[in-house]
Amino acid sequence: MDSRFSSIINNPDQHAMQIVYTQIDRDSTQVPQFTTHAFNVKPKKYFYPASTVKFPAAVLALDKLRRYESLSITKDSKLTIKADQEWMSSVSYDSTAQSGNATIGQFIKKIFVVSDNDAFNRLYEFLGQDHFNQRMWDLGYPDTRMRHRLSIRLNPEQNKYTNSFSFYINNTRLLDQPMRYSKLPLAVNSTDNLIGKSYILDEEEINSPMDFSGKNFFNLLEQQAFLRQVIFPKHVNVNNRLYLTSEDYSFLYEWMSKLPRESVHPFYGSYDKYPDGLCKFFMFGDNKNHIPPDIKIFNKVGMAYGFLTDNAYIIDISNGIEFFLSAVIYVNSNGVLNDDNYEYEDLGLPFLSALGQKIYEYEFSRKKQVHPEFPRFIK
Repeated sequence: MDSRFSSIINNPDQHAMQIVYTQIDRDSTQVPQFTTHAFNVKPKKYFYPASTVKFPAAVLALDKLRRYESLSITKDSKLTIKADQEWMSSVSYDSTAQSGNATIGQFIKKIFVVSDNDAFNRLYEFLGQDHFNQRMWDLGYPDTRMRHRLSIRLNPEQNKYTNSFSFYINNTRLLDQPMRYSKLPLAVNSTDNLIGKSYILDEEEINSPMDFSGKNFFNLLEQQAFLRQVIFPKHVNVNNRLYLTSEDYSFLYEWMSKLPRESVHPFYGSYDKYPDGLCKFFMFGDNKNHIPPDIKIFNKVGMAYGFLTDNAYIIDISNGIEFFLSAVIYVNSNGVLNDDNYEYEDLGLPFLSALGQKIYEYEFSRKKQVHPEFPRFIK
């Protein structure tokens, strides 16, 4: 790595840096073999996962919808969301959708293309805190804790409540899902939950570390394991399969890798505001270059409280390159949280971009016995 990153490389704990890199080698029948390399990985040590929690929310929303298949409810079914408590907000339409209707599918599109917070909150409400966590645990991700919505200030008790949903076909109501209250205990299972030296709350500086023990927790090993299961469902975690069809997987692959300029509904017109690297931190997060068409990145990033995370499966179709890379880094030299004075642009994004480039270059030079084929990922 470049010498400008020596402060990070020489002080990985100070920057909460963790890296998981998995090589993929195919046999003659294209079955993948995985070799994982890890650096400074500490599964119990807390880091704020930010928007990376949106990835399992999107997958599990499709997984839950398959349970309603007999009712003809799909990801494209019109839905409405009620405000069952005074602090809740309702949804009756979605102006970004071609139909104008709010749908699970539209929420998922916005989550992957621009990491929309409200779209995640709606999937969190559809899943319910109980189901969200229990399903993750049942699938084999016992350390994960999904405790709250994003970007709106609610207390733990409020986040246990999730709004009621109604699904329709041709304005005929097919299903009412009532407001839910979560009773599932979410014990704190992470360490080092006090972060920073102080934090800003209501424009006042509180001179003590910020307590993250009540926040979402999604460690790097489970993040990559979940991604591997979605990318290779027939070869990873086959004893705990998702209720997804080939259509569901194709939909996920399309939108996990779609760039803002490629999206029509929802539409994101300004390249300056929505560059290719907006949600692709590895290789492209620190620049506004176009991602070449043969490189596809299936991922979910997170950025908040000084933490930057990317969890990605990266392929280069023309050069036969594929690998998994997941990493987190903390860039907050003044130790103050919520002051919006983080080194994202100066240090964090350049580091992740360079890390992705280094792994890509190594993979480019690595000899493989069998050239991987990517029919599932090429439309």
